Amino acid sequence: MRKIFRRIILLFALLFGAAQLSIVHCQLSIERVSTHTTLFGAGRVNHLDTYLSPMEYQGPQLTFMNETSRNLQRNKHVLFQTLLQGELSYTDNPSQNAHDMGGSVRYDAGWGRQWKNIPWKGLDLTVGGMAGGTVGFLYNNRNGNNPAQARANLTTSVFARADYHFKVKKQKLGLHYQAHLPLLGFAFMPQYGQSYYDIFDRGNFHHNLRCTHPGNALSLRQQLLFDFPVRHARLSVGYLSDLRQLNTNGIRQHQYNRAFVIGYVRQITLSRK
Repeated sequence: MRKIFRRIILLFALLFGAAQLSIVHCQLSIERVSTHTTLFGAGRVNHLDTYLSPMEYQGPQLTFMNETSRNLQRNKHVLFQTLLQGELSYTDNPSQNAHDMGGSVRYDAGWGRQWKNIPWKGLDLTVGGMAGGTVGFLYNNRNGNNPAQARANLTTSVFARADYHFKVKKQKLGLHYQAHLPLLGFAFMPQYGQSYYDIFDRGNFHHNLRCTHPGNALSLRQQLLFDFPVRHARLSVGYLSDLRQLNTNGIRQHQYNRAFVIGYVRQITLSRK
């Protein structure tokens, strides 16, 4: 009788252990890794806005970026990505007797199809689409009637990124390249010579919302990052090139920003029990 009782206890112990292993396996199978990259940049920018001045202004610009990416739980080949970018600039005209002050905030989110370990191990390629918008301003200290220009747009874009992870002396390193190309969208733009008083106080919104496309707003954003471990943290350094253009309603705009960026990377593992 004792032998039978011991065998029953042993059987339950084996079944309990197998159940625990299956639970652990299920937990691991639904784990998701979310990567958060926070960057601070400093560089120079070239501004042109013929609504405020026919001259190009140049000067320093500060940039802040926060990028989040993670694979979907049900399909690990689909990558969800968000991008938040803020900018502040102070630029001078060629004679240095006038200056512009500008700022903007931009947010994009979208999905992409990811191919892992192609064409070699450690290299992941992603192609997808994003949608987002920008709000900002540009102020000129010499203009009396129209001293400022508001900026607002909604855009859809395509993006491509390559992530290469490798090891050097057991240290995990990473190279990341990404490019964004805006396609279709809408932008707010006053007509040449039209004041904001005519737009808002008199309600004259004639042709102030314009469709944007590569024909009148050819733009390209690129970034190259290198991340590496430092003690218990992971740092990221790189280069940002953000080139934006717009030509509509008789007004030409461009903003060419090139900056050196540095920041840190956090990886958060989420699992559901």
